Amino acid sequence: MTMKLYFFEAAPPVRSVLMTLKALDITVELVRLNLSEKEQLDASFLELNPTHTVPTLDDNGFVVWDSHAIMQYLVDKYAINDELYPKNFNKRTKVNQMLFFDTSILFPSLARAVRPVFYDDVTSIPTENIVVIEEAFSFLETFLSSQEYLAGDVLSLADICAVATVTTIELFHKLNGDMYPNVKAWLDNMKSLDFYSENLEGLQKFSDMLLPLLKP
Repeated sequence: MTMKLYFFEAAPPVRSVLMTLKALDITVELVRLNLSEKEQLDASFLELNPTHTVPTLDDNGFVVWDSHAIMQYLVDKYAINDELYPKNFNKRTKVNQMLFFDTSILFPSLARAVRPVFYDDVTSIPTENIVVIEEAFSFLETFLSSQEYLAGDVLSLADICAVATVTTIELFHKLNGDMYPNVKAWLDNMKSLDFYSENLEGLQKFSDMLLPLLKP
């Protein structure tokens, strides 16, 4: 049986998994959930994932949710090498550190900015939320000051997660390349990689959902 990925392409965590699948050349059956119709709350899906979040992976009855966990699982079980998520203890710890940075700082800075727009009829991003995003960008700039990628000089899952988040932030708050030249160089490099194409459709979908709600 083919693995199933329950997804909604606009979500940055979903796009992280789609890019990982492309990078690993893994084929899955895509099951799209219409979140606006609350299909994620259907009883059949809640049996798979009580937290009703996407992405959710069903690998022949073994269910994994949370994008970071799914990506780690895919590399550990199916990748022909461990480059994206090294088995070496020190290298893996560095990747984990950056994955936790995405979970605890980078992605929350995005979520904090856009949730009021989607759910509270706010029509502009508050300045204080932009300040939080800028702080996250400054951290990225420091991380990338002495290495090509977030966890070292080799591409890892951490970069794939981060590029999904950063490109989504850029829909409403452009990265200042003069202030963050290392981040700009990293971002340009990430956009040149083959798997990045899997980010584009969902990114456009997110844009189509968000930008009409914001005042010009």
